[in-house]
Amino acid sequence: MASAGVIARHGGGQLALRLAAGRAYSAAGSRPFDVNQPFRVASVSKMIATTVFLDQALKTGLDLDTDASALLGFRLRHPDWPDVAITPRMLLGHTSGLRNGPSYPVPFGHTLAEALTPGGRQYDAGGWFGPAAHRPGAWFAYADVNFAVLAQILERRTGERFDRRMQYVLFQPLGLDIGYNWSGVSDTRRARAAAGVRRFDGPWTVQVDGDVRPNPWLSVARASDAADLSLDTYVPGQNGFLFSPQGGLRLSLADMDRLARVMAARGHWRGRQVIPGAVLDLMQTRAWTLDRSRPNGEPEGVFKSYGLGCETPAGLPGPAGDAFFGAGSPDWRGHSGDAYGWMTGLYWNIRDGRTLVWAVNGMPETGRPPARRSCLTAPEEALVDLAMAAI
Repeated sequence: MASAGVIARHGGGQLALRLAAGRAYSAAGSRPFDVNQPFRVASVSKMIATTVFLDQALKTGLDLDTDASALLGFRLRHPDWPDVAITPRMLLGHTSGLRNGPSYPVPFGHTLAEALTPGGRQYDAGGWFGPAAHRPGAWFAYADVNFAVLAQILERRTGERFDRRMQYVLFQPLGLDIGYNWSGVSDTRRARAAAGVRRFDGPWTVQVDGDVRPNPWLSVARASDAADLSLDTYVPGQNGFLFSPQGGLRLSLADMDRLARVMAARGHWRGRQVIPGAVLDLMQTRAWTLDRSRPNGEPEGVFKSYGLGCETPAGLPGPAGDAFFGAGSPDWRGHSGDAYGWMTGLYWNIRDGRTLVWAVNGMPETGRPPARRSCLTAPEEALVDLAMAAI
């Protein structure tokens, strides 16, 4: 591995383990990796975005079971299930019937509606939707696009850009110098970015964040016909993919540790409740669990049970299972991440308040070393075992 790190705490918040090893890479070279270097945390981003989406939903009386079409400004329907409404609850729980289309993601200069409505220039012949046999609401299939839709709903209801809303509601109150696609992140932190890397029969090759520029630059995918278009022209509510709610949060292991502690403390930080307890209750409650006797979702990967934007491990044993933390795994909540060489995890125990975060860099796309007792990779399981021994 290029680098790896882990932070674990006892239930009272006392530090039990803090470890960082290896090298952090950029286009300019490398340096020792440490717990304060920001990187792209991948799908942990979804869970963090969920806290702000649900906070807004509860405060404004948004029904999670309402038709998302009314919230988006365009009709959202699975082409094989035109009479079944796709709801925010389905989007949060990955049961919406949506999939990442062939032309994923929708870039700046295009709109999300162009991918999800017939006739749009990125509709991909309906490639953003799952098979007809997978009725929306009845089948779990993990897909990044769900969170682009949720981010667009959030923008339309608040009139604010998703990245700025995350700063105002969550990151600033927690004193965190972090942000989606580097939005709001200081130049000092940007200068310490750790790129995602992979090895291709030679040296480590940068996959993302090799050249992070000063403010106000943001890491945004652009359409070819929008190369010179300023982000200042973006109208909130047009393209929920723009600031990568599905995986684009940049933060450090130390920042992940603070977020895990806040989750474990029922949303409290330094005497203030930043995340309402009702939000965490919704997230942490199991909404779907894999049924091997009567298939109800994709069996591959780390997801065997899921809440709303949050993993809820079922504790299934064995190399294909999700007993990441041993026999007590069903008491843990959190989310994992996997993109551009980074593999990450942010978890807390809902019974005793223990927390555990990790990051591994340099993981190949395929042919990863398997773990012995769960569906994690071997390097991740080694970090988890170190942490569990300490707490």
